Amino acid sequence: MDINNYYNFKNPVRHFLNINKVRSPRIDGFELKDLSWTEPIKFRVRKQDDKYRTLKMPNILNFLCSYERFKDSTNFLDIWNIDTHKRLVPNLETGDFATGIYDEQLESDFQQLCIYDNLLKLDIKSYYGRIYTHDIEIESRGDEKYENYITNLNLGNTNGLIMGNYISLYLAEKYLKKISAEIENTLERNMIDCSFSYFSDDFYFFCNIKDNEKVIKLFDDVLEKFDLERNDGKIETWTYLSYNNYNLIEKYWKKIRSDCKSRYDDSKNDNKLYFINQLIYRMSNLEDDKLKKTFLNTFFKSTYFQTLNIANKFAVQEFNFHQLCYIFKFSPETMLYAINKFKHLDYFSGERFKKFLKVRYSEALSEPYNEEQLYYYYIIKVVGHDSILGETTDIVAESNNQLLISYYLKDYLFSNEIISRLKLIKDKRYWFQNYHLILFSDLKNDLEDSIGQYLIPEYATKERQKKSYMDFYKMNLEIGISIIEDIDSINHNINKYIELLIGERIEAFGETEDEDVD
Repeated sequence: MDINNYYNFKNPVRHFLNINKVRSPRIDGFELKDLSWTEPIKFRVRKQDDKYRTLKMPNILNFLCSYERFKDSTNFLDIWNIDTHKRLVPNLETGDFATGIYDEQLESDFQQLCIYDNLLKLDIKSYYGRIYTHDIEIESRGDEKYENYITNLNLGNTNGLIMGNYISLYLAEKYLKKISAEIENTLERNMIDCSFSYFSDDFYFFCNIKDNEKVIKLFDDVLEKFDLERNDGKIETWTYLSYNNYNLIEKYWKKIRSDCKSRYDDSKNDNKLYFINQLIYRMSNLEDDKLKKTFLNTFFKSTYFQTLNIANKFAVQEFNFHQLCYIFKFSPETMLYAINKFKHLDYFSGERFKKFLKVRYSEALSEPYNEEQLYYYYIIKVVGHDSILGETTDIVAESNNQLLISYYLKDYLFSNEIISRLKLIKDKRYWFQNYHLILFSDLKNDLEDSIGQYLIPEYATKERQKKSYMDFYKMNLEIGISIIEDIDSINHNINKYIELLIGERIEAFGETEDEDVD
């Protein structure tokens, strides 16, 4: 099993990491008293409406020990079995949610909207950050308090789970089961005819208009019992027609695929990239940026796109270039899945694409979205415009993106003056970039001293704790283990992910809906 998919579930940044190759002297033998509180690194990812969500990547040794303790817990690998009201199923092979489940849920939603007047969508305010770990039913072994493995990931905090890893997802879902059961019982006691389901902290209530206020009050009352509250700015009410008009992605996708296949001629090598124009046209009819990005990202991950023989069967025209650049700008994640199809074209190796990358990367560095900064770094490396990176060293060194700083260290892009500045940052919250600072600088020459200054957690005060982290870091630094992947490995990870998605679709649907066209 790919431990990266546990360490950073769902986010494409996992393609850039590899903790599978990290070594540890004795993971099975670690006990709580061998570990200490540690601080996760913060990594910002874009949400809707120019807001960001902060993921927290935990200390790797503590995470591996936590995984070792939780991996045999009830339903750890089968979150779906925790509660029948859950909407989506994790697939730990792909590190994403299972193919086909979203479509099944959508069909179920429409069926419910035929029965009830409307759908109320309500959510819990700051759910992960407000879960009290003492209240989660955590299985233990002997006298060990497994809860402490979780609090050790987050500086000992008992109020809140760090977002971004699978263990936190599992524990959050266990707690949601208690909330779900209370909602179900309360609906029955109050004889309210209502069907509900939930995805993480988003709850879907199908009910009749006369019961809307009752359901909202009931939800508020249940949350109050768990010291939680509803996000009062996010009540959404949907009817069959409004929900249908909003969820147009599948209809658009089928139309694009059908039209493209009807226009494709396998005997020609100058087929037009009709789908690009259609993507631009169709996305303009979608309601919000979240839907538009889902639409675009899903398309470029699709079997249809991934099996197109663009190099030999298609002619790329001038307007296709600026259309693609617009798509890349609107949703930078699409570049991860598209660039290897287009990088051989002159358009993408020339000065115009270089200018596009230079301007967009500079803009990304001025914004707080760390994952998009990584995507642009990756594309710049793939198409060979490395000179852009050399012009941004000062900005990157001052950024809060520890992964990107680690890549610049790995590429030896920083000047001696910048390296000297980075050496002054000994705060343990910067352990990720400092690990790579040691690995790719002269700090490796005095390894134990460097580990002591930069990597031993602040709260590791006992000798056995210090030894645990010293042994762990020393073993990995001595053999040159980098936590970040090189470009070829990122390519491999993305390709493997796409292959798994395609295989999952074939298994889910019997045979893929997206037939090869090349």
